[in-house]
Amino acid sequence: MRILVTIVVFAALAVAPSMHAQQPEVLHAQLTTQSAGSLGKTIDTLKQQNAPLWIGYSVPVINKFSSGWSNDPIAYLEGKNSTSYTSGTARPSFDHANILLRAEGGAITKLRVEAPDRQLDAGGLRFVWLTGANPDESVQMLSAIATQADTHLRGAATFAISIHQAASATQALIALAGANNSLSLREKAAFWLVNQRGHDGLVAVEHLAQTDADPQFRRKLAFDLTLSKEPEALSTLIRMAHQDSAPEVRKQAQFWMATKGGKLVAGDLRDSAENDPSEQVRKSAVFALSRLPAPDATTQLMHVADTSKDPIVRKQAVFWLGQSTDPRALDYLTKLLQQ
Repeated sequence: MRILVTIVVFAALAVAPSMHAQQPEVLHAQLTTQSAGSLGKTIDTLKQQNAPLWIGYSVPVINKFSSGWSNDPIAYLEGKNSTSYTSGTARPSFDHANILLRAEGGAITKLRVEAPDRQLDAGGLRFVWLTGANPDESVQMLSAIATQADTHLRGAATFAISIHQAASATQALIALAGANNSLSLREKAAFWLVNQRGHDGLVAVEHLAQTDADPQFRRKLAFDLTLSKEPEALSTLIRMAHQDSAPEVRKQAQFWMATKGGKLVAGDLRDSAENDPSEQVRKSAVFALSRLPAPDATTQLMHVADTSKDPIVRKQAVFWLGQSTDPRALDYLTKLLQQ
């Protein structure tokens, strides 16, 4: 009996991962199922149908996936917006996600990513579920969608690529973040590199921060780096604050390194306030010091006001002390006025 129970348990564990990849429950649809085959070619064929239709398939994900924005068990693919529901109940997470594409007139017009436990209401349209989709082929197909003109599709496709449990997803995002693409697409790709692709994603963004020629793009990378869970991200921000060739990038890096690093970066910010060749960057460094967590901000601003050889920097430090609610700042300014 004990042996039989053990066999049953192991059998259940063996099939458990595949359960997440099962066909979802689809409502109000002309539902058919077929093999994904060569995924890109299959979707290209389905796109040529006369009437609009939805196409869906499942892929394994790099991090646990949840439709955390909605607790409605039904995803309404046509018309009704099901993403506005709120609840205190946490959504379950899964090791697979469903990629949903709406095709009409020979093109993909909508793209959604849904958790596998949600029912899908197709609003009376035909719905084709593809089995056995290859994740690398999915990444390739989604990359092609991401490069098209529709802004919403670019964002949805880039996010969908980022969650794939496939090394090709990281490489695809790196390619989308390349200089040949639009700034909007590049920014989306870099954002998801940092958010979803772990250490490899951070390494790619660090390389872009050092080598990319567009200061507007590098400026956005400074914010992206604050979202990384990798400890090396702070070092990259510090390097950007000191070494980037563009003053606007150095200013942005200062601001975000103060937010991310707190007292760990106070010395670097003081150094920038004193030594950066750009007056605007020196002033920005003082502002970044004011953004440090209390009471460190007051301590650092008083230090700069007392020791800086630059009158502009001292003036900025006094100004931001005047905006502080720390009683020590008021005491400092009072003594300064009495001198």
